[in-house]
Amino acid sequence: MFNVGDKVIHPAYGAGTIVTIEEKQIGDQQRTYYVIELLTQTGTLMVPVTRAEELGLRPPVGHTDQVLQVLTSQPTPLSNDHRERQELISTDLRSGDVLKISEAIRDLAHRERADKLTEADMKLFRQAQEFLAGELALSQDIDVEAAQRQVETVLESLNESQEVT
Repeated sequence: MFNVGDKVIHPAYGAGTIVTIEEKQIGDQQRTYYVIELLTQTGTLMVPVTRAEELGLRPPVGHTDQVLQVLTSQPTPLSNDHRERQELISTDLRSGDVLKISEAIRDLAHRERADKLTEADMKLFRQAQEFLAGELALSQDIDVEAAQRQVETVLESLNESQEVT
C-alpha cells in the first residue's frame, strides 16, 4: 500500500506523486482511490487502491545505474517493417518496465543514427524519453528537465563515440 507523498510509476501514464487518498461513491459502491499528480503530463490520475498492483503501479527504480548501462549497451536491430517495429516498441512502452523502455530508446536512437525514423517512430521515441525522464527525476530527486538532459547527454555521447569509430 502506498501513502500520501509516495512517488509512483504508472505503466501507462508515467511518473507521479500520490497527493491524496480519497473515498468515492460510484453507484452503490464505495471505493478508495490513490490520487496521483502526474509529473510529465497535465492533470491527476485516480487509481483504485484495490487494483493498484494489478494495474502495475510501482515505486520508481532505486538505482539508475542499470538504466544507464542499458542505454549504453549494444543495440538490438529493429525490424525494417515499420508496423512490426512500432508494435514491438509500443508493447515495451505499455509494459511500464524501465529497462524495456531504456532498450527501446537505445534501439530507436541507434536506428535514427543509421537510418531515418518515421513520424510514428519519432513519436514513440519522444514518449519513451518522457517516460524515462519522469522515472529518473523521481529516482534521483531532480526535476524532469534535468533528467531529460541526462538522457540526451547519454544519447549524444553514443552519437559521438559511434562517429569516431
